[in-house]
Amino acid sequence: MYPVLFHLGSFVVTGYAALVGAGLIGGGVIAWLAGQRQGLNPVHVLDVSLAAALGGLVGGRAVYVAAHWAYYGDHLQQALRLWGGGLAWHGALVGGLLVASVYCAVRRIPPRLMLDAAFLAACGWLGCLLNGCAYGIETYPGQGLLWSLSLELPDLYGIWVPRVAVQLLGAAWGGIVLAVVVFVGRWVRMEGLLFPLWLAIYTLGSFGLGFLRADETLLVLGWRADQVVDLALSLVGAFILTGGLFRAGKEDSAALPGD
Repeated sequence: MYPVLFHLGSFVVTGYAALVGAGLIGGGVIAWLAGQRQGLNPVHVLDVSLAAALGGLVGGRAVYVAAHWAYYGDHLQQALRLWGGGLAWHGALVGGLLVASVYCAVRRIPPRLMLDAAFLAACGWLGCLLNGCAYGIETYPGQGLLWSLSLELPDLYGIWVPRVAVQLLGAAWGGIVLAVVVFVGRWVRMEGLLFPLWLAIYTLGSFGLGFLRADETLLVLGWRADQVVDLALSLVGAFILTGGLFRAGKEDSAALPGD
């Protein structure tokens, strides 16, 4: 819709790059606030946030290029053009976590604590709305709920038709999940478990949104590859969360005075 926001001389500021930058800044603020509540060293929080952001950018771009190798194999010079759009959020998540975990290991910081402070606000859905990626399925009058969730939007090739506004739904879902996790973190004792909680809930919603997407992607046994990864990540988050809550319950029980 608005792939280019404005020009600064010969420098082009794209909507996708601006939103990714805003997401990184917002994520850094969230991490700093979460670190303050947990009594973490603010320097460490800033460092791990920057490290996670760098790992996320590299991982997200690498997975996106690999998934679209049919194009980038013949246009290698465009593989590093992050500002032009194209980040696979699953790769960004894995890359960010990997680099953050390495940082925590080197600095001898408990990784479970740092992961609670490692939230990065995701603006990728809105970036895709401006860039035309992650577009939804086409809709027609009389389709009820699907039609009510539709807008006149372009696909990646600039073809404008009524289609489900998946990008807006994804951005709204991300905001709702973030609000829930922040609320839980403020009122419920879940040290080290906020990230698994976010992972389990957000990726389950992302899995559902995959049924409304029409953009091309790899298929795994007839399923969208991103949906397969979403479902796997949701199960991993739920498993870690359940195990953590179970251990916390046992510790609380052991701490009670005997009869």
